[in-house]
Amino acid sequence: MDAARGAGNDPARFVDACRKEILEEFQSELQAAGNVLSTDPQATRQALMTAQYVLDDVAAMLRAGKVQVNELYKFHAWEIGSTRAASGVHPKASLEAGSLFFKAALTHLARRIAMDSESPTEIFTLVATGMEESLSRRIREASESYHGFLLNQVQEAQGEERRRIARELHDRIGHGISVAHQQLALSEMHRANDPARASAKIGVAQQAIQETMENLRQMTSELHPQVPVKSLEKALLGFLEAVEDDLVSVGLDVNGDESWAEPRVLDEAFLIIREAARNALSHACPSVILIRVDIAPHELVATVQDNGRGFDSSRVRDRGGVGLTSMRERAELLGGRVTISSEPGNGCLVELFIPLKRQSHEPDESK
Repeated sequence: MDAARGAGNDPARFVDACRKEILEEFQSELQAAGNVLSTDPQATRQALMTAQYVLDDVAAMLRAGKVQVNELYKFHAWEIGSTRAASGVHPKASLEAGSLFFKAALTHLARRIAMDSESPTEIFTLVATGMEESLSRRIREASESYHGFLLNQVQEAQGEERRRIARELHDRIGHGISVAHQQLALSEMHRANDPARASAKIGVAQQAIQETMENLRQMTSELHPQVPVKSLEKALLGFLEAVEDDLVSVGLDVNGDESWAEPRVLDEAFLIIREAARNALSHACPSVILIRVDIAPHELVATVQDNGRGFDSSRVRDRGGVGLTSMRERAELLGGRVTISSEPGNGCLVELFIPLKRQSHEPDESK
């Protein structure tokens, strides 16, 4: 401590005298090394601010005559770690920046201490050990923040994957089981009076079970259908034939050119429309269901309307089941939306809106 104080009235003058030169050389070295922190204004500001804080720590150490680091470093370092993780900046860029700063600062401070100190060795030792301590603590804290951010990202990705799997199970496996159950129930109804119709219903149930098994095989291999919907209209017709109910009249109207929509859009639209129609058949007790799909170059719009018993749509918004949640999530993943309008006793209207990207095969008007 005596050595530090013996260097003059204010030992921190060593830092103040060359602070500007240190920061300028540090920034220049970052650019010369091609460090990614020098290419982003926010990252550059953070790096220079960290350098300022480390120099402040060194100045405080010189005044106190011992190694000490202001505990506020944790807040700044934590912010840096999160920001760099969010920006995709690898920790090696931070380590390289710390090394460049340490060399620049130590070079300038060593020269200044040698010129203006009665005890250069003791002062230099305090500066070097103190600067290393300040830098290493900040790097460790930023590293923990960086890894914490990534862990949260992994957790979020896992949650999204679980939701996706739930959608696939509900829409693909649940649908097949529901169809088979419904057809077996209808078969039981017709068994005594119309054996031929009962047999036909059993055949539909068997087909639904076979399709469900195929979907399950596909999901276990890659959790995504291997063959996308090629024709939305044909896929919907096939679905309606599979769930045919003598008590419900279903109308289907598909307009526009399906080539305006990408295969993935057609596939997701089919699942959403199918789920809306299946919900109406299963829960609404309607006599009529009308399905309409309009495909324009810029947007796919679909509606599923029934004249069933309806429900309080405000309660559904707050407590939507897996099916309704799946419909909304599938639409949102395509940049679209699903709206549901219903009142008790007045049926239900489900509307689907999906924006369509311009197809690459269209002529470029700029040419």
